Formats: sequence, structure tokens, C-alpha cells
Amino acid sequence: MPSIITELKKRKVFNSAAIYLGTAFIILQAAQIIFPALLIPDWVLRLLVVLAILGFPIIIILSWIYDVSDEGVVRTSAVNAGEADEKAPPTMARSSLVGIVFSIIITIFMAYKGIDYFTATKEIAGKTSIAVLNFDNIRKFKDYEWLGDEIAADLSYKLGGISSVRIIDRFQILNKLGEVDPEKASILDYKIEQIAKNIDVDHIIHGQFTIMERDSSIKIIAFLANTKTHDSKPLMKEKYPLANLSDIPTFINEKISSYIKTNFESGTDIK
Repeated sequence: MPSIITELKKRKVFNSAAIYLGTAFIILQAAQIIFPALLIPDWVLRLLVVLAILGFPIIIILSWIYDVSDEGVVRTSAVNAGEADEKAPPTMARSSLVGIVFSIIITIFMAYKGIDYFTATKEIAGKTSIAVLNFDNIRKFKDYEWLGDEIAADLSYKLGGISSVRIIDRFQILNKLGEVDPEKASILDYKIEQIAKNIDVDHIIHGQFTIMERDSSIKIIAFLANTKTHDSKPLMKEKYPLANLSDIPTFINEKISSYIKTNFESGTDIK
């Protein structure tokens, strides 16, 4: 055992493990903050955890076989324990001990997080899944084409903060809509049917907005479609002045999220 530990010190395996685990820890913590803000799917974060865990033994093996020197990456040659002890500086033992302890702590933490991410998929099954479609621009004014996408994106992010709701990734929705028959792409019921058929989702939020030039206003209508019963329930029908255009997504978010939160977090499903 002493000779193995000495060889591990000499090959800087402990140092490599500590650096790898520390870097992986920082990346995963940053991803937990950044991914939700960018609406990146949950499975990407779980994939990072898996890759980090799989990469650990690989980095251990590579650090055992190779070393970085002035000559570049070279193959490490084995030495006997006595020779290594003579050449090792007094501080080597403390440095290696710190590396070992740090490696163990980070490994335990990563294993815990990995279990946490995988068991989280079981918890997701108990949530009500909702897909949010882009709101349709009824009068097709090109200057307002961006609004339908922004409303849907902001609403998805807002609803994602409700503990009892699981929001379907918008990239997944857009991919399925891209497979819709172009001749039927404008038929709302057909789009909803295709999403319900190809994605495991309980409810679909869809809506439309109409620019009213006569009084410089915008009319918003939103519905909640139940994929099981094929019924649609009105969520809102509001009219806002165009002067408040930049605030409209916020108004919609507050109204719809309040409705969803009241109905789903109270433990009752919306029929």
C-alpha cells in the first residue's frame, strides 16, 4: 500500500483528481444558475452530471499513464517507493493529503448530486405538464411578429417557477411543429393534436393577439387546452394600449400564472 500511494503521488494522480473534481463542481453549480435562465432543458443538466461522473475514472487513468512536463505530455515511468521518498519534498505528504481529502469530499458531493438529478425525474412524473405555444399574430403585421414568441418564452419561464408544474421544453415543441404538414400548419386544432400525440403533455396554452389600429390597442386572448378531454378553457381576454407594448408580456404572465398556480398548487386539476 505505501508503494501504491507513493506511486500515486509521483504520478500526481491526487492533484489531477482534485483539479478535475473542483472544476466539475464549479461548472455544475454555474449550470444550475444559468440553464434555467436560458430555458435550457433539464436533461442537459443531468447529462453534464453523467459526463462528469464518467470522466472521473478517465482522468485518473490518464494521469496515471501520462504526465505534463517541459517536453509536453509524456508517459510517466514507474519508480520504486524508496527512490520516490528520497526525492519527494517534505511538503509533498501534506499536499497529497489535501488532494485526497478534497477528492473524497467532491466525489461524495457529485455522487449525491447525481442521485438527486436522477431521482428528480421520478418527482417530475407527479407534476402537471404544460406546453406553451407561440401566440398567433392574427393580422400578420410584420412589425409585431416577435411578440408572439416573446409572450410564449416569458410565460414558459414564469410558469416554470410553479412547483406543481412541469413546462415542456420549447425547442421540443418547435421541433414537432416543424414536422407538421405545411398545408395544415395554420390550423390550430391540428397543431395541438400533433403536439399532444407526439409529446407527453397534459395541457397546452395557446393564444392570439390582434393589433387594433383604430384605437392603437392590442387584444389578447389565451386558452388552456386539455389534451385528455380535448376541451379548451379560456384563460384571459384583455385589451391593452399599444403604448404599453413592452409591458404586455408581463401583464399576461401575471394573469395566467396566477390562474395556473391557484388551480394546480391547490391540488386540483383543471378540467
